[in-house]
Amino acid sequence: MLQEKCVEPKEAEFTYDEAVELAGHGRYNHLVLVACSVISNAVALDMFAFGLILATASCDLQLGIGHIGLLGSIPFAGLLFAFPWGYYADISGRRRALLLSCSVGFIMAAVGSLSPNWQTLLVMKLVGCSFSTASFSLTMTYLGECTGNKHRSQYMFIMNSINLFSEAVTFMLALVILPLTFNIPIPWMGITYRPWRLLTLILAIPLGVGAVMMWFLHESPKFLANRGYNDTALEVLRKIFDVNGGRKDEYQVKSISKSMETQNKEPFWQSIVKQTVPIFKPPLLWRTIQLFYLMMLCCAMNNIFVMWYPTIVNSFFTSLSYGVVEERSFCDRFVSNLTADPISDTGDWSCNDTITPSTLYTGIITGFFYTGLNLSVSKLAKWRRSVLLTIYLIPGVCMVLTNVVKEPIVSLILFALVQGTAIGIGVVASYFVDLYPTSYRALVTSLALMTARLGSLSGINIIGHAMTTNCEMTFYCCAALVFSGVAVTLLLPSDRKSNG
Repeated sequence: MLQEKCVEPKEAEFTYDEAVELAGHGRYNHLVLVACSVISNAVALDMFAFGLILATASCDLQLGIGHIGLLGSIPFAGLLFAFPWGYYADISGRRRALLLSCSVGFIMAAVGSLSPNWQTLLVMKLVGCSFSTASFSLTMTYLGECTGNKHRSQYMFIMNSINLFSEAVTFMLALVILPLTFNIPIPWMGITYRPWRLLTLILAIPLGVGAVMMWFLHESPKFLANRGYNDTALEVLRKIFDVNGGRKDEYQVKSISKSMETQNKEPFWQSIVKQTVPIFKPPLLWRTIQLFYLMMLCCAMNNIFVMWYPTIVNSFFTSLSYGVVEERSFCDRFVSNLTADPISDTGDWSCNDTITPSTLYTGIITGFFYTGLNLSVSKLAKWRRSVLLTIYLIPGVCMVLTNVVKEPIVSLILFALVQGTAIGIGVVASYFVDLYPTSYRALVTSLALMTARLGSLSGINIIGHAMTTNCEMTFYCCAALVFSGVAVTLLLPSDRKSNG
């Protein structure tokens, strides 16, 4: 239903938020939400489904544990380009940046499905993720700017929930495609087309779909107004009003007030220094170190184990299928079924890259579980420090018990619960909103996420080697790091203080 507001003719100038509200809420806003949700989910598929692809491509590409660790970390290297992408979106527009990032990401992922060797796949993934990963933060900006205050938080929450559902989507698609048995030689490309290549292509399609959807949407009116294109911004708002059920000539807004408009133009590097330096100086320095550390624990611990999840769980279930039923620790089952080197000293190739159905079902259940858990935790926002303490305590305890408990299914459940640190990302991000001045919030949150992804980038490579050489000690060291998050969290403002 369209928003109505009675105004006198002289009151034709409105703030931007008022102008968006008067454009109504309807079909256009739903299209923007769907497009941004598709893109958000597509980015998650492009990044985190790669771990499953590597597990199923190990024979064709002759991958050992070292190769899987290196390749698995590559999607996070793409996040290093988040800053220049943000700058490009502020200069050229959110819609144009989304079109470019989704289109190139889709092309690189599709071409990567035809990679003849791991080196080619590495290059395709690095270039592709350098583009596609920018789309996640861009969708948040675009959706927020195209949605009125009344529905903005709800839409952001819906989009993030769909993003979290990507793990379940990945394993559901794999359950349909990977059991297929076709092998199609393509000699002129030097490859055999197998199910993992088809799955890679299908997982790339949402990026292409997102790009097509963005083509039919308009640029963010707020971006246009901020850049001084008020007439164009008003024309876009009139079109939105029309799609939402009104008539363009009945749109009440004739001009947008200058209070939020064109920003002072400062030299690029001067602007960067002005926005960045105060974050790393007293009185904000200690809080910055504290929250950056907590964010790194939330992201890195989750991302590391999510990327290795298909390989580790598949090896675990393979040991069960081989009839290894005696009491063994989780690590014993994992390591016993790994091929340390893809090629033997004699040059003979012996490999098994079959993904067990149990691995796929476990991935689906895990995806549904964490999506539902995130929805539930959002209801406990007023007790966020207590929630964050729990988020660190449970995965830490599970890391310790994973190898203590010898019952296979129980140890597997404990391992799956290790991924729970991801739930803390939104909680930590909320502290940036409360504890930093408005002019620094966006930048400090972006820098925290970038730092956290750097931790993921290095951690995926380290964990791969550590798990094969000293698996149990790896779990205990990770548990110690997660427990340190408990100590740091206790130094945050109490729930009573922040709610009061």
